[in-house]
Amino acid sequence: MEKKRLHGSALYLSLLGAVAFLCLAAGIWWLLRGQAGKAQPMYLLKDNAGHVALYAGDGTGPLAQYDEIYTRLLPESDVLALQQGVPVYDETELQKRLEDYGL
Repeated sequence: MEKKRLHGSALYLSLLGAVAFLCLAAGIWWLLRGQAGKAQPMYLLKDNAGHVALYAGDGTGPLAQYDEIYTRLLPESDVLALQQGVPVYDETELQKRLEDYGL
């Protein structure tokens, strides 16, 4: 009877280990898949001399400056994001963000 219990425990632990390994492998695959598919932004919106400016996705520019939008009048969270550079992935998102900033 002792041997059956030991055999059952060993089988249970083996299955539990296999499930844990599969979960770990799936998690690593999901993480790597998410990083590989990350698209580069088309544009960056940044603070430039107190105004919102449009830069190319690689940071070159400015391509345009929106003198109507004063960054000092925006909420602090927007100002901090603009200092870092806000990534924009398409024209629709660009228009939406500019409207949000007050253009």
